[in-house]
Amino acid sequence: MSKSRGPIPIRNIFYMLCYAWNILSIADDFDFSSDDYDDANNLLARVFSFGIGKLIRSGFHRSYIDRSEEIITLRGKILVQDSIRKLSNQRKRLICTFDEYSKDDLFNQILKYTIDSLLRNMSVDAETKKLLKKQAVYFDGIAATAPTKETRRKLIFNKNNVTYKLLINIAIMLYENTSINEESGLTTFSDFSRDKQMEKVFEKFILNFYRIHLDKNIYKVHAPKINWHMEESAEELYGDLFNIDMNPGDRRTDIVIENKQSHLQMIMDAKYYSKTLVNAYRGNGDERIRRIHLDQIRGYIQDSEYNGKKIGALLYPMVEHNLSLGSIFAIESTRIIVKTIDLNSEWQSIEKDLLDFLSRLQEAGIREN
Repeated sequence: MSKSRGPIPIRNIFYMLCYAWNILSIADDFDFSSDDYDDANNLLARVFSFGIGKLIRSGFHRSYIDRSEEIITLRGKILVQDSIRKLSNQRKRLICTFDEYSKDDLFNQILKYTIDSLLRNMSVDAETKKLLKKQAVYFDGIAATAPTKETRRKLIFNKNNVTYKLLINIAIMLYENTSINEESGLTTFSDFSRDKQMEKVFEKFILNFYRIHLDKNIYKVHAPKINWHMEESAEELYGDLFNIDMNPGDRRTDIVIENKQSHLQMIMDAKYYSKTLVNAYRGNGDERIRRIHLDQIRGYIQDSEYNGKKIGALLYPMVEHNLSLGSIFAIESTRIIVKTIDLNSEWQSIEKDLLDFLSRLQEAGIREN
């Protein structure tokens, strides 16, 4: 069945981000309008603005910052050599270094950089810029620092700054997908597909959703590597003909759920694509699942060393085809279920759909071939 889908509601994207980044505890703290965004970057910019608003209301993170300043009265530690040099030209002043409890710390500097960048970005919609301009005044006196990889290594998150985890992650996503015009200083979002932007979010959302909602006494939810089954005799057999490569690279799964009671392993791959089905090879109008996706999940099932029954699943967001029930591909002792998730529905319906699907997947997995 084909069905045209509109943009994913901003509330649903926000919940996906909260699951993906393990910050579900703040999910209910945000109030969203009914506005929807077809552009992923503008959507992230609006969520970022919502988060900044919450931060302004609750208070900024502060840290002790090292300061060096020329002052009249003694404060902190005197920098003797610097003070002597200064005193030769200007009397009655000392240069001191001291700790100041300030909001001008690295967390807020990254947020300041992101606000400035979004305000210069020609791709950001006018309504979001209007909100950001009002919020920017609260960052007066805070320096701007880009969220580079080196900078991010210095950040330490804890339960007291969980809102920052959301905001910093969004700042990183926007930073890594923004280009700057060196002449004008204006920024634009890079030309990349929505699929690439949301692919990891979709994958991590599903992984962490099951981690949170399944009983840990019964289920193990993880994303392990599945090793290739290399022939140890290859060098002996073919070494005189070819160079033997015994390291073809890692294969990291997206989601693996193991039921300890029924001894069943469920291997899932999350595929965030703008189209669930593609045209058949000869272009006769027939549409089908991408064969490479079926081959990938089938290879995982065959090479998994799990000692029990195994079943695979491919999960797609519902776009133009409704596969909410799921379609099964039983291929030479491997069973793969292809299912779509309606990310446009109410969030409670999405959660129920994922849990119901797992129940049916388990039932299929324990049946004999």
